[in-house]
Amino acid sequence: MTKTKREMIQWGKLLFDRRLISGWGGNLSCRVGKEGFLITGQHAPLGFLVPEDLVQIDHDGKPSKPTQRASSETPLHLAVYRGTDAQAIVHVHPPMVLAFSLTHESFVPISFEEKYTIGEVPIVPQDTPTVTKPEQVVEELKYHPVVIIKGHGTVAIGKNLQEAFLVTDLLEEAVHCQFFKEGAAATHGANSHPSQVQNGKTVALADHKSYVLFSQEHMAALVERANHDSEFRRHGSETSLSTSLTLHLEETDASWTVKFVAGEITELNQKTNGEFMISGKEEWWRAVFSNRIDPFLATQQGKLNLKRGELAQLSRWYKPFQRVFSLWQTIQAQ
Repeated sequence: MTKTKREMIQWGKLLFDRRLISGWGGNLSCRVGKEGFLITGQHAPLGFLVPEDLVQIDHDGKPSKPTQRASSETPLHLAVYRGTDAQAIVHVHPPMVLAFSLTHESFVPISFEEKYTIGEVPIVPQDTPTVTKPEQVVEELKYHPVVIIKGHGTVAIGKNLQEAFLVTDLLEEAVHCQFFKEGAAATHGANSHPSQVQNGKTVALADHKSYVLFSQEHMAALVERANHDSEFRRHGSETSLSTSLTLHLEETDASWTVKFVAGEITELNQKTNGEFMISGKEEWWRAVFSNRIDPFLATQQGKLNLKRGELAQLSRWYKPFQRVFSLWQTIQAQ
């Protein structure tokens, strides 16, 4: 038995033991070489896999052994591999997540650890027993490590099966905590589904103007929006936000440094001398400014790169930075 097959059997059993899957549900896969994939077969119970349950397929989904039948979700797996940099995929049906998905449009974790690791998790619609239209799932997985399919389950990706498993397990635990929170709120007569908490976004008036990304006008609008927001200034004051942050756009080599003093932006310039420097391609900056991906999560995933400073230091100002980015996301960038 190969190392890859042993690992798939190991993670399948652990998914079953953690009650992230039951019966014959779910499927796993990973890349093997440049063109091949190993995927669980049809009706293969993840908790009790044997080597014969694992099917080697090519990029078209054709098994190397004609007698074997790959998972019915093979088209979904292949679409994800084509559209992302995933090396492994875990697709299971966690019961808490499944129940939550029936009454929500997205999931926002309540703990900082979960926000930092998985961020806001989108919930995409699903109308068939298998995923026959994977395009939206693939699109969301470009920006998120895991996606929830309404009434169906989760699809998680990673550089290996362990990473995809851990993201899946963390999401189930995070949703479990959310149910406890909502139950406690209901017990105390509070609204358990306030729109601000459910959507994970702060309501702010949108700027109807549109600015060229990283232009002088764009950055000036960001500064003005932040400095006129009492909540940002309060969070900044409470956390003693005094530092400088350089934002760098790789394609044009454009850089802007924002200086913060006691929770207020006091300076904006085009130098590259910030205490912290975050660099990234236009695709990912646009995703951040359009609220497709959380900036901390994008940095954690390597889509944005912290070129200067330590993330642990930057995270001490998590609340004011989260607020300022939520404000910046209300400003339209061309």
